[in-house]
Amino acid sequence: MQEDAGARYQQFLRDFPKLAARLPQYHIASHLGITPTQLSRIRKKH
Repeated sequence: MQEDAGARYQQFLRDFPKLAARLPQYHIASHLGITPTQLSRIRKKH
């Protein structure tokens, strides 16, 4: 977990593109080690 949260999210999207649309946001956030609020902010930027 040395990358910042935005980089981890981008890597997740590259590794699991179909899961991103199917999983609830809180599951993705938990996998990335961040809060759902942080994930929401990251998604807004990208």
